[in-house]
Amino acid sequence: MPRKKPPRPKPDMLIAKIEAVEQSYYISENAGHERPVGDEAILDIVGHIEQISPGLKQHLDRQIDISLVCERSFSRDERTPVTNNPFLMLVNLRKGGCSLMAYLPADAFWALPQMIATGATHVDVRFEPPHHGSGTLLSLYFASAQRLADMA
Repeated sequence: MPRKKPPRPKPDMLIAKIEAVEQSYYISENAGHERPVGDEAILDIVGHIEQISPGLKQHLDRQIDISLVCERSFSRDERTPVTNNPFLMLVNLRKGGCSLMAYLPADAFWALPQMIATGATHVDVRFEPPHHGSGTLLSLYFASAQRLADMA
C-alpha cells in the first residue's frame, strides 16, 4: 500500500503597512547573446509588520523590505520584448531582517505605484511555514486597511 503524503501545513501570513516606496530601472546589453538587451524595473517597498501568524510573533512590529521586480529581454530579431514568467520567491524572517521578493507580470507591476498612491495602504502576504527563517511566498494582496479588515 502506498504511503500517504502528510497534508500540507496551513500557510502562514503577515500584514504589513506600506511606509515607503521607491522605483528604479535598469537596462543592459549583452553582446553576442541570443537576447542581447534586457531590462529590469524594481519597486522597493518598506513596510511595518502589523499582524503575523501566532508562531511568528517575534517579528511583529518589525520592518519588512519587499522587492517587486519586472524583467524583460529583447530578442535580436524581434522588435517586441520577450516576456519572462512571473514567479514568487522566498519570505525571509530572521533576526537580521525581514524581506521578500517576487517577479511580477508587467501590467500588474506598472499598476502598483498608482494603486498604492490611491489607497492600497497594506499588503497581505501568505507563505509556507518558514524553515530556518525562509518560507516560499504563496501570494501578495495589496489593499486598504478597511478592505483587509472586511475580509477577516
